[in-house]
Amino acid sequence: MKVAFIGTGTMGQPMLANLVKKGFQTIAYDTAPGALDAAVRLGAERAGSAAEAASAGELVITMLPSSANVEAAYLGAGGIVEGVMPRWLCVDMSTIDPGTSQRVAARLKERGIRFLDAPVSGGVGGGDAGDLAEARPVLAAMGSNIIHVGAVGAGEVAKLCNNLISGTVAVAVSEAFRIGEAFGVDPKILTSVIAKSSGGTWVMEHMHPVPGIVESAASSRQYMPGFMTDLMAKDLGLAVSAAREKRVPVVVAPAAQQLYRMASSHGLGREDFSSVYKFLKPSSEDAPV
Repeated sequence: MKVAFIGTGTMGQPMLANLVKKGFQTIAYDTAPGALDAAVRLGAERAGSAAEAASAGELVITMLPSSANVEAAYLGAGGIVEGVMPRWLCVDMSTIDPGTSQRVAARLKERGIRFLDAPVSGGVGGGDAGDLAEARPVLAAMGSNIIHVGAVGAGEVAKLCNNLISGTVAVAVSEAFRIGEAFGVDPKILTSVIAKSSGGTWVMEHMHPVPGIVESAASSRQYMPGFMTDLMAKDLGLAVSAAREKRVPVVVAPAAQQLYRMASSHGLGREDFSSVYKFLKPSSEDAPV
């Protein structure tokens, strides 16, 4: 199968690389020349527009940074809708708001084009189950644990719910270890205690924010992402907006989002989101509070 891959930046490039390694022929497009050049070096063909890529592929994959980028790539001038044929399948792997996925899917459906939302989060997908089965070989080349969540938009909801939990838990873990540090508790001993108690979490086990505790964690590699602070702030914002749309009260997620935004404004936006631990430093002894 020849795959049209649109969006070959930070998130898309490793996914495209996996497809090439697994033997899929790919034709790529990105609005950033450097990202497109990198895709060509990985073995993809070069397209001059999203429409050109879509017209040459048998299945379309998109991985883009925002809702606006997705709408432009699919529905804008030179977009996918101009190149893809009726009954072809498009799979959006971006993390965007569910409403955008549903609007894009509806516009494509008017032209007989099928659409799945399959944001990268352990392999969730929203859309028709038969369409997911058709896309499964391509998705399996890029990840595992591919789960059909429901109708279009459900994959995005599942991804945002997951990131709401991981993002807020990372803040809680960081705060806890800063408190322990302030009282002179060895973070390795504190980790051992919490790991055997009710506070033990996947985030602490695999993404410990304190350097040197978990060798494979981003914190032990100068907070190299991973998943960037800016992206976590974006996803928590999407989760808060989704909750607001459905009139669901949320308290923790907005607070965590603001903390990530503050961390970003202090230069941590391109580091792994566990670098929020660096931002949560104790104030000076001379401070009034």
